Amino acid sequence: MSEMFSRRVFLRGLGVVAAAAALTACSSTNEAVNQALTKGSIGGLVATDCDISRSTFRAANSDVSIPQVRTRITLTNISSTSVTLSGDNFITTLDGAPIALQRFTVLDVGSDNIWRLHDSLTIEPGEERRIALSYEINQPTYDSWYSSSHTVAVSFTCGNQRVTYTKNSRSDEITVSDIETL
Repeated sequence: MSEMFSRRVFLRGLGVVAAAAALTACSSTNEAVNQALTKGSIGGLVATDCDISRSTFRAANSDVSIPQVRTRITLTNISSTSVTLSGDNFITTLDGAPIALQRFTVLDVGSDNIWRLHDSLTIEPGEERRIALSYEINQPTYDSWYSSSHTVAVSFTCGNQRVTYTKNSRSDEITVSDIETL
């Protein structure tokens, strides 16, 4: 016996499909990153909203801008214990060569623009923190960021797990590796 759908049920189902298609079409690369990482955590932390970009930094006592690669990541502690991180939890390469961390900064809680330099950061259970990692690069790399193809890979390790974010400067896309157990 076949079951017939009423016009109302059909239109409701069509509306759900259309809404899902619209949401999928609006998703950005960061949304894809978020979806990939919310399926698991790295050492009790869920990492989302990864952004890797080039920028310049000018110290308060200098007139010279320093070209850099900057990574910003939001970390949420979903474990039942505190997790302490430092710049050592992030290994970064530019075009396959390791680059040294210049600054490990954390956005103040409740602030949109005050970043503070840290040696380490403890994230309490249920707490969300936004971090930024800065790496000095040379001027030719900075100048050719969009015209040449540069690859930045940031590996985040916590506990016995690791995930790697990779960005191609020309395509401006970030890919995320599977979560690895070390």
